[in-house]
This record gives sequence, C-alpha cells and structure tokens, in this order.
Amino acid sequence: MHGPIIKKEICNGCNKCVDGCPMDMIFPAEKLGDPPVVRYPDECWYCGSCVMVCPTKPVAVDLVHPLNMRLALRRVK
Repeated sequence: MHGPIIKKEICNGCNKCVDGCPMDMIFPAEKLGDPPVVRYPDECWYCGSCVMVCPTKPVAVDLVHPLNMRLALRRVK
C-alpha cells in the first residue's frame, strides 16, 4: 500500500491533516476524536502536507511512496 497511512495508536484526531491535504483525499472520521480516513490513496501527490501539519510527536502520518518513486529518492553519498 502507498499514500498516507494514519497511525491510529498515535493520532489524536485533530484533523489537521484533513485540512492540510491539497487533494482532499483524507476525510474526518464520523466519530469525534477518531483518526481520519484515507479514502483515495492513489490520488496522493506525495507533497507531504499531511505530515508537516501533524502536531503529534512522533508524527502520526506515514507517507509511503510507490516503488517507482522510491528509486528516485535514494540517498546520495
């Protein structure tokens, strides 16, 4: 799976990632305080906005890039 993954055990349900996503693919949960729901992970631009606005430490959102993008993100020595 790729796209943003919400860690339910860390997320406090503030929904800042919902507001920060420019693609509107993260939706608030039906119950207040529950983690948001990622509905369209294939439409993710991998901009990292959801990760940057997350107030929890450690961050409750993991941004998992597809395999073909991971090759371009390797470290340069």
